[in-house]
Amino acid sequence: MIKEFNQKRPYDLIILEYGLNIATERGRNYDNYQKGLLKAIGHLKENFPQAGLLLLSVGDRDYRTENGDLRTMPGVKNLIRYQQNVAAESGIAFWNMFEAMGGEGSMAKLVQAKPSMANYDYTHINFRGGKHLAGLFYETLIYGKQQYDRRRAYEAK
Repeated sequence: MIKEFNQKRPYDLIILEYGLNIATERGRNYDNYQKGLLKAIGHLKENFPQAGLLLLSVGDRDYRTENGDLRTMPGVKNLIRYQQNVAAESGIAFWNMFEAMGGEGSMAKLVQAKPSMANYDYTHINFRGGKHLAGLFYETLIYGKQQYDRRRAYEAK
């Protein structure tokens, strides 16, 4: 059915972004996540061979320490390393949303921004935060396209 869908409406780009809910305070081993993601990417490549694939990393997610301080969950950075490896192994593009958000401790800053750009669960961005990140993502795509066009023009000479 998915091949038929591709025949009726072929995609140019498929963007994948999921995994934040499996990130935990002690998350170190995401082998099963990696295995499932590689399988999903393989399935998409097989059924949408003309499409480029782009994996967005998870964003920041905070937890409260024993002292009550907000910190980035260590599992987030581990999960991002797994995601980078998946993208490299499968030959697809990768965008580090965690870094685009501001890296370590950025979720708390987004929650505390005026007006707030994230929810008080210190896990999910809100509409304003999404709009902000979408703008950064768009700028990244445009910059990448400009670099691609310049390289192609140079190679044509």
